[in-house]
Amino acid sequence: MRKLSSRTRHSQRGSGTMMILAVMIVITMVAVVGAWFAGWLASGARARAAADLVAIAAAQAQSEGRSACPVAQEAAAANQAELTTCEVTTGWGEFIVDVAVEVELRPQIPGAPQAAHAESRAGIVSDVP
Repeated sequence: MRKLSSRTRHSQRGSGTMMILAVMIVITMVAVVGAWFAGWLASGARARAAADLVAIAAAQAQSEGRSACPVAQEAAAANQAELTTCEVTTGWGEFIVDVAVEVELRPQIPGAPQAAHAESRAGIVSDVP
């Protein structure tokens, strides 16, 4: 086994600290990116859930003879979403309510998309042979 000279040993002093620091920086960056990605996925899920709830509330109102879109607007606000589209299609005792909502993406990143968009549909349609 070859002995290292005292000069070689001293020149490597602190290299382990630098390696640990580099590993910690990489782990921190991966954690931050993972948290952003998880936040965006959660925002997408919130948008889809809000769209479904808004469509169901609007369809329930329409079936009770009330106007669907004002109820959809209220339901969207109650679910921290913005109603972007509300369309009611009726005919022969049937109806379909189509809604689209947007939910703010969290966390916000400059230059990235700022909202998650989702659409949903609910209503009463009879099965016509």
